[in-house]
Amino acid sequence: RLDCAAIPITVRELLEGEAPVELASGTADASSGTATIELEVTLERAGPRLVEVSLEPPAGDEVSANDTRLLDFHVARDRVRILHVAGRPTYDVRALRMFLKADESIDLVAFFILRTLQDRTEADDSELALIPFPVDELFTEHLPSFDAVVLQDIDAVQYKLQRHLPALASYVRGGGGLIMVGGPSAFVGGGYADTPLEDVLPVQLEGGDEPFDRGQFVPRYTDAGRAAPILEPLRQLLDERLPRMSGSNTLGASRPGALVLWEHPERTTDGPGKVPMPLLAVAEVGDGRSIALGVDSTHRLAFSDLGAQAAGRGHGALWEGLLGWLMRDPRYEPASMSLSGPCIEGEPTLLRLTALPTMEGAVRLELSGLGTGQSAGGEPLRTLEPKERDGRTYLFDLGDLPAGGYIARATLGDAPPTRFVFACEKAGEAWADSRPDPQRLERIATATGGVAARWDRLGELPQPTVTLVAALRRTRPLLPPWGWTLLASSAMGVHWLLRRTSGLS
Repeated sequence: RLDCAAIPITVRELLEGEAPVELASGTADASSGTATIELEVTLERAGPRLVEVSLEPPAGDEVSANDTRLLDFHVARDRVRILHVAGRPTYDVRALRMFLKADESIDLVAFFILRTLQDRTEADDSELALIPFPVDELFTEHLPSFDAVVLQDIDAVQYKLQRHLPALASYVRGGGGLIMVGGPSAFVGGGYADTPLEDVLPVQLEGGDEPFDRGQFVPRYTDAGRAAPILEPLRQLLDERLPRMSGSNTLGASRPGALVLWEHPERTTDGPGKVPMPLLAVAEVGDGRSIALGVDSTHRLAFSDLGAQAAGRGHGALWEGLLGWLMRDPRYEPASMSLSGPCIEGEPTLLRLTALPTMEGAVRLELSGLGTGQSAGGEPLRTLEPKERDGRTYLFDLGDLPAGGYIARATLGDAPPTRFVFACEKAGEAWADSRPDPQRLERIATATGGVAARWDRLGELPQPTVTLVAALRRTRPLLPPWGWTLLASSAMGVHWLLRRTSGLS
């Protein structure tokens, strides 16, 4: 008999490329056979999440496979919480802030700097009505409560953001969203080069002597930009036409795994192997996503001759797509995925992928582990090609997977990847509760004409009636012995007569 008076319970969230994060813990008293424990759990990030509930087994536990269960959740908010921080009140800042405030599904916290540290005022700081920028409070205490952070043309050095950049990078890897919007004080111009935040951006930061170029240009779509559902609403309004914009940040080449959606028609990246300079790029970073937008003129999608042709809706169409992709809105994912059945350790697992009608190109699937011990260094466990295809539905054989959490990331042609989170358990629901079910056993016994009894009352079961089994073998010859003798003698006599009559001696 197990000692179940005090069983420690731990609840953890599994993350990609990072150690699991403990959400809650407690102690259950199951000495009576069952126990109920209530633990308050807060999942900070929206989207699909995987939670591990485990107990420390007491001594003598023979069935340890059900001491850990994996639960998948799709976390959604009534209102998406966004932090918008801008360095100066420009036309682009105003247009984005008005768009975010007008959306009832967005809970916006916005700060933009009205007075720089170099501005001279005739009054003392204590007499000014301006609210100080609460940089420490926002990026320490309140950062995990935001679904996405928008940094727009703000200097990290001047406004004391530098010491919070490591925490902001960890926030993105842990499932948060980040958009850096261009301007003279963004990217290299804002002191973000060679910082931890650069590692989570889709592009490398290089600026040289000119981190921001004020020349006019018309951004150009890439093949990925034409295929991405992120920009589909904008393309439906304006096709591939874009307004003339002023000013572009100097950006380097895209990082491995990132996708460039817009590029500069004239400027190229520095260094060997020059390529057109990215203007809009997206990337998956750990559990989160990031976007780099190296322009500060997206308001011209609403306020320009071209923008007027779509009644000014182009600006909203662009930002709806960017924020929707950042929040993993299914409308902006190129495909949907599901398992053909529960994933059980040691048994084949099939995954079904259904692509959107507009998606074309080769399909590839990468399988990675959640938590530690599944895929070191963020490298995928397996890279798979489709096993079967039926129209726009692809079937992948994931093989036999060990118990744990997994992320399947699918890439369709040039479109940004989409991902699917799932759990694989040992024996699945069959091991959820290994205790016998007396009521079910009694129903089975009644249906089959038997009798049900507890293990400690087996002696009371009626014994079956003794049945004697006897075997008797009887043989009966075809003819008696004298009959066989007479038959043989007759055959010899007939043979002798035939020989004599034929002249044979």
